Amino acid sequence: MEAFKDIKVTIKEEKENYGLFEISPLPRGYGNTLGNALRRILYSSLKGTGITGVNIKGLDHEYSVVDGVKENFVDIIMNLKQVKFKTNMDEVFTCKLNVKGKKSITAGDIEVSGDLEVVNKDLHIMELTDASSEVNMTLTVESGVGYKKVNANDRKEVGQIPLDCDFTPIERISMSVEQARKGQETDLDAVLIGVLTDGSIAPKDALLESAKILQEFAGKVMIAMGMAEKEVEAIAEEINTFEVSEASATEEVDEIGSWKIEDLPISKRSKTGLLAGGFKNVADLRNTTATELLNLPGFGNKSLNEILELLNQYDINIKGI
Repeated sequence: MEAFKDIKVTIKEEKENYGLFEISPLPRGYGNTLGNALRRILYSSLKGTGITGVNIKGLDHEYSVVDGVKENFVDIIMNLKQVKFKTNMDEVFTCKLNVKGKKSITAGDIEVSGDLEVVNKDLHIMELTDASSEVNMTLTVESGVGYKKVNANDRKEVGQIPLDCDFTPIERISMSVEQARKGQETDLDAVLIGVLTDGSIAPKDALLESAKILQEFAGKVMIAMGMAEKEVEAIAEEINTFEVSEASATEEVDEIGSWKIEDLPISKRSKTGLLAGGFKNVADLRNTTATELLNLPGFGNKSLNEILELLNQYDINIKGI
């Protein structure tokens, strides 16, 4: 579709686990269409990693009393559910948490294997209250999508306590649709998507992954409706290249500077005066003064105010004002 050829993804802000991205220009109405689809996928369909089972030596169930520990077992379980991991492997990991002596235990004390890594290492899990306290814990860590609910069949042995797990790596998504412009086309959309993750995936990678899932789903719909798989793959290959750029005020101003005088939304009198004075585009106006403009044929205060009002919308100032 011709209207989608010039779409750019601009990184408006990116720090730690947060990123703000602008996707534009889009045909009118597609801001909400695309934004809502990506938002739903970000929340529901990205893979994450968490603790799905725990076994503490000497304890048979989650209502047991943990000697020498400040927290009760239920509070410990709630803290374990908040531990975030990241891994590139799709397998079940067995981790250990063996601590002795008076100490505040954090997620960073968990012993991991392979490429598994604890993201929020400062997260408090429990506090051992005296020098003789000891905890020996085995954790089951898995990757998955969405929410995994515990059922009775998960309790396969005494002491092994299964945990429900929210795998999503997304903490919050914000979305808004604004007006966009492409040359002299002003009836366009720009969708702003803010992505806050738990640190196990970069915001940019999360948005990219959600776009891939959306594309894959659309491809499956086309195949289900009778389109050849090779044809779908060819379409995907053609559209797979997209441009991501850092937000740059200079680039925006340069684009505005290329707008031709005859295409500006100003009166015919003002256009005629500017063209007669040799002004061909908005960039030419940056180096002029109010006095020079007022000396143009047929160019009075009304025309000057009209130009100033237009340029002020894009933070362009004329000398002497």
